[in-house]
Amino acid sequence: MYLAEDDPRWAEHSGGEGHHDAPQWRPEDVERAAVFLAGIAPQARQVLEYLLRSPGRTVHCTELVDEVLGGQGAGDPARRVAGVLSGMSKERAHSGRRYPFHWWEAPEGGTGATYAVRPSVAAVFLAARLTDD
Repeated sequence: MYLAEDDPRWAEHSGGEGHHDAPQWRPEDVERAAVFLAGIAPQARQVLEYLLRSPGRTVHCTELVDEVLGGQGAGDPARRVAGVLSGMSKERAHSGRRYPFHWWEAPEGGTGATYAVRPSVAAVFLAARLTDD
């Protein structure tokens, strides 16, 4: 499923600290985004870059594990992805911005979390990648 920039579900995400307490990424944050990308761990960068390839698309944690983190091994996919993404906390704090992704808990009776990057935020990070290459 793809969420448009103005979809109300962006505001209904499950993120806590780091997802509400700072400004959203803006077009003038390209240099800040490049510093953020350079500072995060390789696996966190790989997960974020996977999400950036399809701005607005919701991606289940099992897809992230299968496509980015080496497949289903030991451990719960939801915990694996959350553990990788929690490594962004230091750079998120230094950036003065929110985490660049949103996440949603599974609906009741479901398992795992779903992740996405808002199209406007993806544009900032994709521009940062172009200046970084």
